[in-house]
Amino acid sequence: MNFKQDGFINGSVIVLLIGGLMLGGLLVYGAKSGQELPFWPAIAVAVVNLVAAAKIVIDTKKARRQKHPPKTNTPPDDPRCP
Repeated sequence: MNFKQDGFINGSVIVLLIGGLMLGGLLVYGAKSGQELPFWPAIAVAVVNLVAAAKIVIDTKKARRQKHPPKTNTPPDDPRCP
């Protein structure tokens, strides 16, 4: 399924928001219960956030390249051009 996202909220941004909420929830849980932050869930959330951020950067660069294609020195394929 190919769908071009024009708005700000796309899948990667939603993943970042959910990951941020999860990390915030872990921090609140640790503060309320007095226990240390669970290590592996915190690492999992951090990795998901990093992957989502990388996907946003890659998608943004790809969209900019498609919007502004690189200039070439080849002439157009118009038979009227000498």
